[in-house]
Formats: sequence, C-alpha cells, structure tokens
Amino acid sequence: MSQLRNRLIAEVIEREGGYVNDSTDRGGETMYGVTVKVAREYGFKGAMHDLPYELAFKIYQDRYWAPLKLDEIQPLSEVLTEQLFDFGVNSGVSRAGKCLQRVLNVLNNRQTLYPDLTADGVVGSRTLRALIKFIDHRKQSGLKVLIEAIRGQRISFCINIAVKDESQEKYQFGWLKRIVHL
Repeated sequence: MSQLRNRLIAEVIEREGGYVNDSTDRGGETMYGVTVKVAREYGFKGAMHDLPYELAFKIYQDRYWAPLKLDEIQPLSEVLTEQLFDFGVNSGVSRAGKCLQRVLNVLNNRQTLYPDLTADGVVGSRTLRALIKFIDHRKQSGLKVLIEAIRGQRISFCINIAVKDESQEKYQFGWLKRIVHL
C-alpha cells in the first residue's frame, strides 16, 4: 500500500471529522464522513459513532481511491491525485472522473494530442492514456493548468449547490476553504 494513499485517506478522515448528525446536511448521520447507508453496505450494524476507523479507511480506499485509478495517477502527479481523491469524496467519484475527462477534452487541441474521451466518469485505460499524452506534451506547466481547471470546476459545482438551494449556503465557506487550501 502506498504511503501517499495512506496519508491522503488519513487526511480525508481527519478533515471529515468524527461523528456528525446535522439535520440540514444532505449526507445525514456520518462518522469520519461515512454515511449510515454506506456503512450498512459494508456490513456495519452498530451505532455510527462506533464505526471503526479501519472500516472507514477501507471504505475510502474501495469507493473513492480505487475507482479513480489513483494508484496509476499517483506516479504522474501527487497533486492531481490529491485533488481527484478529495473531489470524489466530496462530490462523487463519477463527477470527479467526468470533470477530469471534460478538462482533458478541452485541452487536447481539437484532438491533435489524443482523441476526445467519453465523459462518463469512468477512469479507465483511455482516460489514463490521454492524461499521460497530455503530460508528455504539456509537461509540468500543463499539469498545473489541468489541476487548476479541475479545482475551478469543483468550486463552481459547490457554488451552484447553494445557488439552487439557499439552505446549503451555511456549508459554502467550509467547502470552498477545503478546496482552496488543499
């Protein structure tokens, strides 16, 4: 198991915090950011405040790290790995994957660097090949542009949540602070 994966999962668990049961939070009752529904899917039957740390760690690894193929992205960029992982945790793995694919599509110079991807949120071999070709062509400067474009999409997504539902404004500063300071 990679040191980066261990560190980033531990940091997400720390950011998510312990037990929370905020009636206005769409996630409902959580422990370490893990919802009751997800904990039950993993066979946990106890009170959420008793959810074992090790189970939360496994859930983050299985549901957020693995589907985004972060073990393959990590050698290319630790910063991109961190952004995608946190994005997946906060807004869904599919949304994070789609965002990566859309940004790669608009940065491929009308398909001269690599073919357009289907923005389906599934990070697979085509997405990974496109990312590698993008980095090979644009180097570290391009990688920084890619990461900042993804960060901008994350910020826009969070703002739009509150635009559509004013009750979610109470979370905005924390959400945006998390993205900006990641």
